[in-house]
Amino acid sequence: MKNMLLTLLVAFLFSCGNRNEQKSKATQQETNVITEFEFSKEMHNFGSLQAGEIVVFTFEFKNSGENNLLIQKVETDCGCMRAEFSKENVLPGESGIIEVEFDSSGLWGKQFKTIEVYANTKKPKQLAIFAEVLNEEIEIKY
Repeated sequence: MKNMLLTLLVAFLFSCGNRNEQKSKATQQETNVITEFEFSKEMHNFGSLQAGEIVVFTFEFKNSGENNLLIQKVETDCGCMRAEFSKENVLPGESGIIEVEFDSSGLWGKQFKTIEVYANTKKPKQLAIFAEVLNEEIEIKY
């Protein structure tokens, strides 16, 4: 009786593990499908800002490929920026946005910041923002 219960338990555990493995493979295959997307604008210049100003810009994109666009993550190169995307799964022909918030607190001078969008594309898409931050508290004398 114990051997029969042990056999059933082992069979059950293997069947559950196989189901999770199949689901994982399906998800991995879906993200391995390569597609394309295009931004209406890949750079934005905020112009002249006073230190401490918080400004927002929205980058618009369109899935120009034939497969679903799966946005995995959006990374910024500075803690002074926050970026969020509107949808994770964008169907062919559909559009989406990536909203970038830039906080100029503690910064001064010319600023160049980048945003990388990771998706099921050949390589990450790079976006950029520019600004000239005026900061009266930080004064550099030559």
